[in-house]
Amino acid sequence: MYKAISHKEKNKLKLLNFTHLMSIYESNYHNFKSLLKRIKTNSISSIEHSSITIRDIHHDKHTRIFKLLHRFKYQNNESMNTFSIKPHLIFYMYSDAKLLEVKSLKENRAFENCIQEKIRLNLDLFYWIKSYDNQ
Repeated sequence: MYKAISHKEKNKLKLLNFTHLMSIYESNYHNFKSLLKRIKTNSISSIEHSSITIRDIHHDKHTRIFKLLHRFKYQNNESMNTFSIKPHLIFYMYSDAKLLEVKSLKENRAFENCIQEKIRLNLDLFYWIKSYDNQ
């Protein structure tokens, strides 16, 4: 009887985590779309000076798979005053389901994933979008 109760509680915990993960995906989708709209509606000069660069891997009607680069600027006046770090993240944007999922390269190649790791990565994206939006 003890095993049945603990198994039931474990299933509730998994469901709760999956539900939270889906809500994070939805929030990331809407926040990221609003961030892109804000960048695109500004003048052309602000788009050129934007620190976000999107590199598409695949783009069709409902799915967009891309890498996101964040350019950093040096403080001094050199000829090469920007740099970006190659990301180890791949973004999956599903416009029909209105979800944005982020995966690490390791997770994408191995097809092995842990729900806690997915929650951590996607929460990091959520906080990054919020901090970028508040700048």
